[in-house]
Amino acid sequence: MLDLAKIQSIAQSYSPQELFAALVWQRRFNQFNGEEVIAGLCAHNDLWASFLFTKPIFAPDEDCLSFIGVIDTLLAMANYRPMPETSIIHFVAYPADTLYILTENQDTKVSQLLDLGKKWRADSVEVSDSTNEDYGLRLKRRLRTRLEAALRGEDFSQVSDAVVVTYWWD
Repeated sequence: MLDLAKIQSIAQSYSPQELFAALVWQRRFNQFNGEEVIAGLCAHNDLWASFLFTKPIFAPDEDCLSFIGVIDTLLAMANYRPMPETSIIHFVAYPADTLYILTENQDTKVSQLLDLGKKWRADSVEVSDSTNEDYGLRLKRRLRTRLEAALRGEDFSQVSDAVVVTYWWD
């Protein structure tokens, strides 16, 4: 199960972003190639502030699809066992299929991230901000509050608005 000493060592050695990068790196399915995506993100560090690789999050979520995605992730993590490549038994890898990237609300950065989606062969690429028509008024207000002046510069005196670019692979 869990090795506390190993976890402590990993936690002291890696940032949460590096841990998610490792999950993306391991993933390969259909048109998605995790190594290619991470190489692209590393080559374009200036375009993004953070990213999260997970199952899709829906709003509104009347059919509980977001929660089912969380359950799928929990089950895959519970049942995962490292196996050699030569083994005929293979367990489900981290079941993410959606990459969320937080970036500054600048046309040039967003445009380049959209181009990366084409290069990575994403089935869908969307930009989300507080003006998205799919969101209700209450959610739009919450998003606006979160995304306006959300990103801080190195010295925290500079602030900029943010958007989320979402990539999905079928």
